[in-house]
Amino acid sequence: MSAVDLAQTIQLIIAPVVMITACVLFQNGVLARYTSIGQRIRLLSHERFELVMSDRARDTFNLGRLQAIDRQLPILTHRHRLIQRSALLAYGATAIFILTMFVIALSVALKTGTVGTIALILFLIGTGILLIGIFCIGLEIRISHRAICYEVRQIALLGK
Repeated sequence: MSAVDLAQTIQLIIAPVVMITACVLFQNGVLARYTSIGQRIRLLSHERFELVMSDRARDTFNLGRLQAIDRQLPILTHRHRLIQRSALLAYGATAIFILTMFVIALSVALKTGTVGTIALILFLIGTGILLIGIFCIGLEIRISHRAICYEVRQIALLGK
């Protein structure tokens, strides 16, 4: 293999590397949200436990708070599941992009168009999977906004 062929092969392999970098950046943001929502679920679960076990569990305020927690926990769990799917999709896309790099190298070594077509298909599949992950996190952000609006309304009602 000549130096020119080698340079062209390396250039072909660079495109999936850029996508891998994009996946990693996306994963970092998704995992930060995942951790944050997980901590929020644990805090609310603990607060609910404390309220149920307290002597004042029948107070009007505590009953209202229990109802709010009971409404929020399923929503948070759903959001957590969406974030988990998004992260797993991003990891899957990363794996496919890494596989694409090997298939590109194999295509160049074997000098066959068929293997090159497989590499292109893998690249597109990886991009599609990443796009689905982005849709999942977008849906989670939409649900997050609704949950925050609900909490603000509940707090506003406390003073009335």
